[in-house]
Order: sequence, then C-alpha cells, then structure tokens
Amino acid sequence: MKKSLIFLFIILIIGFTVSSCIKEVVTYCIYCGQASLEEVSKFNKETGRTEIYYKCTNQNCGKTFGAGQL
Repeated sequence: MKKSLIFLFIILIIGFTVSSCIKEVVTYCIYCGQASLEEVSKFNKETGRTEIYYKCTNQNCGKTFGAGQL
C-alpha cells in the first residue's frame, strides 16, 4: 500500500511538471513590465497555422511581441 502511494505521488509530480512545461504563460510585458496583456491570435491561410502573440494594453507602451511576430 505504501509503495503504491509513493508511486502515485511520483506520477502526479511528473504529470504536473510536464503539463506546466507544455503551456507557456506570459504574465507581463517584456518592454514596460506591466501585467496588462492581451493575447491576439490570427490564422495564417498560407501556412495553415494560428499565430499567437501578445499586445500590451498599457497606454504608454502598446507594443506587441511573441513568436507570432517572427
């Protein structure tokens, strides 16, 4: 019983680690440091992929950044 609980605990830790690595979370603007972001996504018809980037909603900044900008 004790070994199965330890094994279950290890599986849960591995699951949380993998799931946290898969989802990248952007929480602040890399230019001004404010936590006011808006996620913008566009579908690119040429590549068939959705491009996701972030736009700062701070009035003094307003810059966009992310992998979709490349």
